[in-house]
Amino acid sequence: MSIYGNRGMGFENLIEFSNERYEHLNVAVINKRPTPVKVTKTSGHRVKDGYFEKSSTVDYDGAYRGRAVAFEAKSIKTLSRFPLGMLEQHQYDYLEKQHRIGKGISFLLIEFTAFRETYLLPFQSLAFFWREYNGSGPKSISKDDLNIYGYLVPTGRVPVDYLKAVDKVWFVD
Repeated sequence: MSIYGNRGMGFENLIEFSNERYEHLNVAVINKRPTPVKVTKTSGHRVKDGYFEKSSTVDYDGAYRGRAVAFEAKSIKTLSRFPLGMLEQHQYDYLEKQHRIGKGISFLLIEFTAFRETYLLPFQSLAFFWREYNGSGPKSISKDDLNIYGYLVPTGRVPVDYLKAVDKVWFVD
């Protein structure tokens, strides 16, 4: 089990609210993907025991402006760096596949709660850092690097308006 588990529930709630607003405004349809769980013991209607059946893909997927979207969301409470170990190999692989096969919009959303900032890191940039991580390079991405290779996500029509950053990367008019 990861030491980072459930750290980002507040962040995920903000993303969920943002996604509901996007859908209500007919802007996008983005859904939280459930993690497959095998229930092994119940008591009435309560689940008493279970386990994750298989590795999930990523946190969110959907469609925006006629293109498939997939992203993983991570929250950092005290650090000014994103430890790449927080991203599982199967999550990276799914983002890569979405990027390569479907010409989809795939990215990582990183919230730094101490700074009240969220960054969108496009897959192309994530791929560079991931190769370094799996080699002899840095094991984390600094906020300074995110300022260069990522996009600060504004608040606006929704609490986490990541589609504004998506527009800057994938839909330059």
